[in-house]
Amino acid sequence: MKYRQPASDSSPASTSHRSAWLTAFSQRGKLYLALYLLILPTVLSLLIFSYYPKVDIFLMSVYRWQPPTIKEFIGLRNFKEAFSDPIFWQSFELVGILLVANLLKLWPGILAAIALNRVKSDRLRYCIQVCFVVPMIIPGMVFLLMWKNFYDPDFGLINRFLNASGGMEVLNWLDTTMPRVSALLAPVQDGVVGPVFGGVGGLIVLGALIIAVGKIKSHDRSRWGDYTVLMLGALIIPVASVFGLQSSPTEGKALAVLLIVIAWMFACAKRLGRAWIAWPFLLLIGTCVFWHEIWRLPLAFIIAVSWRELIRARLDDYDSAPYFRASSLLLIGLGIFFILFGNIWTAPTQQFSNGTPAWLGNKDLVIPAILFWGFPWVGTVGVLIYLSGLQNIPQDVYEAAKLDGVTPLGMIFRIELPLIMTQIRINLIFMTISTLSTYEMFLILLGPEGGPGGRGMVPGLYLFSSAFSEGRFGYACALGIVLFFIILLLTIVYQKYVKVDK
Repeated sequence: MKYRQPASDSSPASTSHRSAWLTAFSQRGKLYLALYLLILPTVLSLLIFSYYPKVDIFLMSVYRWQPPTIKEFIGLRNFKEAFSDPIFWQSFELVGILLVANLLKLWPGILAAIALNRVKSDRLRYCIQVCFVVPMIIPGMVFLLMWKNFYDPDFGLINRFLNASGGMEVLNWLDTTMPRVSALLAPVQDGVVGPVFGGVGGLIVLGALIIAVGKIKSHDRSRWGDYTVLMLGALIIPVASVFGLQSSPTEGKALAVLLIVIAWMFACAKRLGRAWIAWPFLLLIGTCVFWHEIWRLPLAFIIAVSWRELIRARLDDYDSAPYFRASSLLLIGLGIFFILFGNIWTAPTQQFSNGTPAWLGNKDLVIPAILFWGFPWVGTVGVLIYLSGLQNIPQDVYEAAKLDGVTPLGMIFRIELPLIMTQIRINLIFMTISTLSTYEMFLILLGPEGGPGGRGMVPGLYLFSSAFSEGRFGYACALGIVLFFIILLLTIVYQKYVKVDK
């Protein structure tokens, strides 16, 4: 019997296949290596100059840090002080006003982008786009100083325009009329709105709760347990916060209770439907509004749930939606009405009779001056973002809409706005982040104290003052982390509820 030699892998076919595979792997590896080497500087720069400082902020927030010498570990004491700091939380009042105003200021940019997109001449459209981009070359600091000069009482452009156009006389008339309207609304607020709803803020909180419970899709018996957990959480969270803030020995226990209750509430709210992400904001706002009468928060929740159950017992989800929408908009609209006409212009400012109002030097005029800043509110970047979305809309869509008889005005609300919702969401996120974190404008216009009476104080400016004016860098880091989580939650809300329906 002859011995049979096993087949060898070193045959010419296998050798050539292996050589080709090694060659391809070597070429691909060289390509990947070259690509990784190209992005390596960018990745290292991001890690060193962007991510590392933010991680360091988290680390320094638990220290009493006053560089370069003082660095003492104090645990959560900075956060405890932050949650009990009245100036920090009062600064969110102006931020809330600015957020609402900036939502309205988005419209001029949207309408400008739509008008620009409808220009038939490509050359004219290009020239207008260039005109939009040219202001970007002006440094932001110069732009702020220009606006500060506009508000000068004696030589500013604002006062000169108002005097020349007759606007100063209108403001002088409003300076006497609006306090009278506020005086007429005062008995209604003090005699009805206050005792029944806990104030004007209670109207808005109740309307927001009705919106949230109106989106609940759960119909089984387990929802009653979820209702109970949410209602009890509305009481436990502020109580645990008070004990944790007032007594250091119970600080850890109070924090553990807060985390457990919040996690449990999130789980119950998520079972109830899509509105679960809104509950932290509702609880935070409700706690601030009803802080001195905290029993009103669970009572408002009970009223909202009772209204929901009463409507849902008779109608299905689709038919009940208009009732929830109408009732919530009615309450929120009434709250906004009382704020605008009964709580803002409550006393004469006596600044317009002589024609030289000090817009940045009077505590009653600081907020109107901030709201008017940047007129006509057509941002370059925002317009270009909207325009990029509009240019991606196929012409077939416009032609089909014309065949259906859609007017040019109807095109805005039926075609263009729904199809650029992605771009609107991007600008909403950028606007929210900028409104909550920016401080440069307030620092240049009003100084580190936020102007007269601190009326222009915003969280970013308070964070800056705590760090660089008071030297409390560790406390400023803790404020920054609180602000970071608030912005993060708002961003999640935008991502979840600003839908792109195409």
